[in-house]
Amino acid sequence: MRQYPFIANADVVPVEQPDGTYHVHINTQDEWTTKLDLGVSIDQGIQLERVELTEENLFGQGILAEGYFARRREQRDAGFLIQQPRLFGTRTDALFGYGRTRVGNFLEQTMAYPFVGEVGRFAGREVYHRRDQLYTYATGNGVDVTQVLLPLQEEWLEISFATRLGRPGGLTLLGLGLSRDRIEFGGFPNDVEMVLDNDFNTTFPAPDETQDVLASQINASATTRLNLMLGLRQVRYIRPAHLDSHAEVIDVPLGIDLGLTIGRSIPAFRIRGLHDHNDIFTRFRLFAGHTSGQAFMFLNVGGQGRHSFRGDGWQDLFAEADFYTYLRTGSSSAHTLFFRTSATGGWSAGTPFQLTLGGREALRGFYEDDIPGARRVLFTIEDRIFLRWPSPDVIDFGFTLFADAGRMWAGEVPYGTNSGWRGSFGFGLRLGFPASTRAVGRIDLAFPIRDPAGGGPVFRVTLVELIGIGSGFTDHQLQRALRNPVGPDLFLTPPR
Repeated sequence: MRQYPFIANADVVPVEQPDGTYHVHINTQDEWTTKLDLGVSIDQGIQLERVELTEENLFGQGILAEGYFARRREQRDAGFLIQQPRLFGTRTDALFGYGRTRVGNFLEQTMAYPFVGEVGRFAGREVYHRRDQLYTYATGNGVDVTQVLLPLQEEWLEISFATRLGRPGGLTLLGLGLSRDRIEFGGFPNDVEMVLDNDFNTTFPAPDETQDVLASQINASATTRLNLMLGLRQVRYIRPAHLDSHAEVIDVPLGIDLGLTIGRSIPAFRIRGLHDHNDIFTRFRLFAGHTSGQAFMFLNVGGQGRHSFRGDGWQDLFAEADFYTYLRTGSSSAHTLFFRTSATGGWSAGTPFQLTLGGREALRGFYEDDIPGARRVLFTIEDRIFLRWPSPDVIDFGFTLFADAGRMWAGEVPYGTNSGWRGSFGFGLRLGFPASTRAVGRIDLAFPIRDPAGGGPVFRVTLVELIGIGSGFTDHQLQRALRNPVGPDLFLTPPR
């Protein structure tokens, strides 16, 4: 129920009756369902990132329908999306979206019968995505040629089923599925473009030497795999206050969730002229959450890769690890200390992949395209101060002090850099409207430490809290590079 976007908050309370039965009382706090949203951010200037007209409760059935235009960096998407949870009164979720990108079209379609937290013995997924898009490489230059745009075409199909054995708090998952992953580079090298001075509206054709820089990651392929999934889950949920949001509106998982996927390529649905892999694909993920009084700790470790039987050994290896800690002096304390340790890396990547050290999810005193490379570590400490002022019944208001440190290693990616240790520190405001909403916006001013370019402070406004357990552990730069996204955790609603 809390996954409906128009429900700002929901409480479910069992009330025991004299005859021993229970009545369930549900109290919700709703927001307006018809919205015209302007996604404005301030990050390297004022950015109008998204314009959307949305109805979140169409016909009173919880159907989300929206038309939108998304414009951020290289992205120019215009399309519509229809999402129907609980299709025909079942747990089935349906989604359909279509539109135009800067270089072509996109289509996304999903039918999912998920596990809802600890509820459900059977789940299934059918997913089809196709997108013509641009992959952006940062060059590491502050001026002149700042980015390189590579056109590519991606297609993804998955049909998977899973069952769970055991009781809530001790579940075992077994899953089986078929997937097909295709990536092509029809515009390489003629349509590769360069961006001048971070202005994605000002581009020009890339010179011939750019082909050599990108060549190691230009490997078109179409591969079908049979996937076996195994999961072990011992999880319960709590709703602590003052972690990422101002109110108790986040269901926080505690316990252990372990997932393993093994996929074997099969000679099916081949495309003439495209390489098909002969390999074993492996993906694993471990989540652990623990609390002791006023301390909350969360660990997320994941990785994937494939072993080629054509003499190439292990290829497309990616790994990530995150450790989040929240410390409070008491349940009613105005202060929450947040600590983050994160490491992300890639090895032997045969398709587009690059990380950067700067940005709103990394070193906040640097810009998003600063310091590209293949392997990165990050450390964050932040004091989130929750204030009951000026009108706590109308708006959530808080203050924050933060510091970041990190390092980048060049690896084998285009334009990679060995950075040494860099850092940033700053302060900001955290706002939520209406009060008790799940959406927390930030206004931050961050100062770089050890910036050879001599850059000044970065002023940034974002409409969501990007770092913390509420937003999950997704590394969006790494996510762009991952192939064959199949795993036990993807059968959950919400996935975590």
